[in-house]
Amino acid sequence: MARQLESAAHLRAHDYRWLVKRWRALAKRAGWPLRKFATEDGFPVYALASPARDGPRLYLSAGIHGDEPAATEALITWCEKRLPALRKCEVLIFPCLNPWGLQHNNRNDAHGRDLNRGYHRSDVPVIEAQKRLLRGRVFDAAVMLHEDFDARGVYLYEIPGARPLWGEKLLAAAARHLPGEPRGRVEGRKCRRGLIRTRVRPETLPEHPEAFFLRFGHTKRSLTFETPSEFSLTARVRAHVAFLDEVLRLAKG
Repeated sequence: MARQLESAAHLRAHDYRWLVKRWRALAKRAGWPLRKFATEDGFPVYALASPARDGPRLYLSAGIHGDEPAATEALITWCEKRLPALRKCEVLIFPCLNPWGLQHNNRNDAHGRDLNRGYHRSDVPVIEAQKRLLRGRVFDAAVMLHEDFDARGVYLYEIPGARPLWGEKLLAAAARHLPGEPRGRVEGRKCRRGLIRTRVRPETLPEHPEAFFLRFGHTKRSLTFETPSEFSLTARVRAHVAFLDEVLRLAKG
């Protein structure tokens, strides 16, 4: 029975129309506009923005890779649970940047592009539309939620910037639900107990991911959190939610 429930949840997690329905309901509760800012591969792409606040300014995104459903599921689940706290923040949320990929359980978009390697380009319409929304915006933290097929535990890319750094506390919160990544290197980068903390510059990478673009244009805290996609969807969602809870706690000071 548990496996059947898990399978059903996984299938629902790839239902983009259902995801949008939940975000519409949340936006109505919050009194915030859920706006379509692009259409990509026949799917509307949305952003949810709160009014300006004196509280923490947070950028939150998920679903740039469509085969990482715990990320999109966790983001809506967390926002549904934490709406009272989010009302005290200034937030810009991208619920799913690659709806075609989510619907088709594909990392890339319908054109075979990895959107998370295209922020240096000017010919990807959804990214260009997102960049326009970001003009002039500065955040206390930018959080990108992801999953990794090869991972054996949770891990975090933290691009050094503002002090104190948050990585260890964030991973400790997520580790209540999933183990930390045991590998010493992930995609060629040193990984210490799940933490990848590498100094980079704009010219470091030939292809710019979302986290890179945010770090050098809109925030001094860029956090990319990854869960192991071969583990239980329920556990992965819980790890993401715990991670986001800790981000909010730290951002509030």
